[in-house]
Amino acid sequence: MTNTDIASSQRVPKKRRARGRQRREPWKRKAERHGVSTRTLDRWVAQGIIAPPEYIRGRKYGDADEQPRLDTAA
Repeated sequence: MTNTDIASSQRVPKKRRARGRQRREPWKRKAERHGVSTRTLDRWVAQGIIAPPEYIRGRKYGDADEQPRLDTAA
């Protein structure tokens, strides 16, 4: 086998996007939508009211469809 044959046989297929993938929104926009500050969202994460954010290139993103849990005791 030549070097080109080895390279072509080890080619990794591209990943396809999942159809039902989760919509993300910036942390600040999520806070504005709920009428709170970004620090309040951080507190909600610590209390388990919302899921932790996903970090993409150092920025926080949250699930756009997620609603805060109201059944937690304060």
